Amino acid sequence: MRWGWMLFDAAALTLFVLTGLRSHGTLDEFGLQRSLPPFLIGWFGVAWLVGVYRAQPPRWALPVAWVLGVTLSIMLRNQFLGRGLFGAIAPIFWAISLTGVALFTGLPRLIAARIVRRRVATK
Repeated sequence: MRWGWMLFDAAALTLFVLTGLRSHGTLDEFGLQRSLPPFLIGWFGVAWLVGVYRAQPPRWALPVAWVLGVTLSIMLRNQFLGRGLFGAIAPIFWAISLTGVALFTGLPRLIAARIVRRRVATK
């Protein structure tokens, strides 16, 4: 189990949600309660199912967790807001969420992979 990446993802998702709430002027207790838990539950539920945190995760695990995890997170957020689990998802919100979560969770992994490759190549 890759606990470091789990903790990092929790922090990254929290930062993503806080950034979104602040940009909309809804950074308050209610904003956090309606947005953070759905994103954490959706992301970690899918990430765990597809094996993102295994010692050797499949190459496809992170992209699948990214698309399905963000989509489930938005669906759960809709449920929290009383719109129903299968309520309409605004395409722009979905696109921004996909992009933001990709940047916050994926970019650090790419940087870490490059650092590891360079260290291995210099040995």
